[in-house]
This record gives sequence, C-alpha cells and structure tokens, in this order.
Amino acid sequence: MLSLSLAKQLAKYLSWEPRVGDLTIVFGEAGEEIIEPIISRHERERKIVLSLREMGELVWLPRLGRLLDELRIRAKKDFVLGYIKESNQWYYKDESIEIFSDSPEDASGKALLKLFESRQT
Repeated sequence: MLSLSLAKQLAKYLSWEPRVGDLTIVFGEAGEEIIEPIISRHERERKIVLSLREMGELVWLPRLGRLLDELRIRAKKDFVLGYIKESNQWYYKDESIEIFSDSPEDASGKALLKLFESRQT
C-alpha cells in the first residue's frame, strides 16, 4: 500500500476517478483514520464515496496498477520495477532515476513524483 504522505504529495498531480479496488482514507473530526475500499456496484455508491469528503479530509491511495500506468505514459524510456530478496527492498530504475523502497507502490510513487517535479522546473 502506498504511504499516506506520498499519496498526499501525488494528489496534486493525479486526478482521481474512483475505481473498484481503490482505497481511501478519511480523516474524521477527531483525527481518526477510516480506511475504506471502493466496492462500487452502481453509480449511486460512487456518489456516496465522493460525499465522504464532507466528513473530513479524503486521501486517495492509488493502486500499483495505476502508478505503473502513469509511469508507462510519463517515462521517457524503459523502466524496471524489481525486488531484491537479500535486502527485502523494491526498486524502480530507469535511465536517470534509481529508487529503493519497502513496497512496490512506494518505489513507483516516488519515481512518479520525481518525474512530475522534474517537469515543473
């Protein structure tokens, strides 16, 4: 699962259309975290999920597939997302970025964030 701080950083670059399997975290008034998967069966339930924003701050946690799709679109050349068993680390590597992390989502998310930020400078 993508870390919360990284999800918040990516939020300003990624638009979100709720999909089945996505996770959201809602922060209530007392600061409690409510983690909810989206299990949409019809349009009305999607509207209910979006109305959760009225309860407090809503943070979307993109799935690994979405992160990889975004990297595929934005990376200039080939990239690799792999796992190193000896160190129990995931890595992302392309011609200019090399990132190590504890989860494939965080490795992909950090790489995507670097790509977004490098295009703003």
